[in-house]
Amino acid sequence: MKRIALLLGAVAAALAFAGSALAAYTPKIVVSHNPLTPQGGGKTDIAVSVNQNDDATARVLIYAPVGYTGSLGTPGQQVGTAEAQVLTSIAPTQPIPVTGAIMADDPAKYTTSATQCTGTPTHAAVWLLQLEAAGQQLTVPAYVDTLTAPPEPALGSVKITVCLPSPYIPPSAGGATLGAKLVSATLHLSNVFVLPAQSGSYGWTLVATPWTVGTGTVNPAGTMQARAFVNMPVLLGLTAKYVKKTKSYTLSGKLTENLEGLADVAVDIFSGPSASKLKKTKTLTTNSSGGFSLKAGAKKTQYFQARVTVAARDTDCTPAVPGIPCASGTIDPFSAKSRTVKTAKHK
Repeated sequence: MKRIALLLGAVAAALAFAGSALAAYTPKIVVSHNPLTPQGGGKTDIAVSVNQNDDATARVLIYAPVGYTGSLGTPGQQVGTAEAQVLTSIAPTQPIPVTGAIMADDPAKYTTSATQCTGTPTHAAVWLLQLEAAGQQLTVPAYVDTLTAPPEPALGSVKITVCLPSPYIPPSAGGATLGAKLVSATLHLSNVFVLPAQSGSYGWTLVATPWTVGTGTVNPAGTMQARAFVNMPVLLGLTAKYVKKTKSYTLSGKLTENLEGLADVAVDIFSGPSASKLKKTKTLTTNSSGGFSLKAGAKKTQYFQARVTVAARDTDCTPAVPGIPCASGTIDPFSAKSRTVKTAKHK
């Protein structure tokens, strides 16, 4: 861990002399979970991207927030799938898709490559991203660790490190196959992470370093960080109240994120003659406190449900690592459904 502290110190010092290099590298990270509930497990999607005109990425560190737990997988176990967009020497301006499985393997097989990437030969787990592009196999190892020794536990509970070969030099000199340059990558992980037990806002941290353009030399002065905030829980409530005077129902609900109302969100209302036969009938927008309402007739039995889908949102980038500029901040995307409520004709 002393090595990490020295590296971060060197990066911070180098930044004072590298203002012009920073504008060419702007990484972004988005993290989402399903289910998005305290102590929820299931699916975790980690998406990392850069502008395709940015400098090529050399190394990526991803820190899962303090409070997260989970299982990193055992050798031979598939822990998820990966999809990416890359530029290649075949298509230098048009990103092409690559996909594949993420398989856990024996860390003892990768001590040499691990040392070259992370400075440490041993890791808690190694995940292999088994990708294919233009008929070529691209195997990318990810070195995964649980964090217990200072200073890194302040950044998170789990660290994922990935190193990528330079697309600027030929494969015979250690460069990337097909000159592949990463534009974006998403890890779809299954039953790896368990969310914290407490409600709150949890910040993931990305620290990424580019290659020096046209070379196989890492550019530590170009290092940037990005943040992805996961807010939980997300709750979408819906109730129905009969109004005797008008012989109708008032449907009302509220959308909250981390126990606070979420404004200006489109809420789709589904209705039908039974809970299994619902169709979208109206779209409402939440008010400043996250609330919404709708009047419904009471001529016959009807069932109602509210649903929302919220895309990732940009937010202020609060740095987690001192001395490293923060390129971007995001808030997690999510989908939610309310319980189904029933209205019926009153005599």
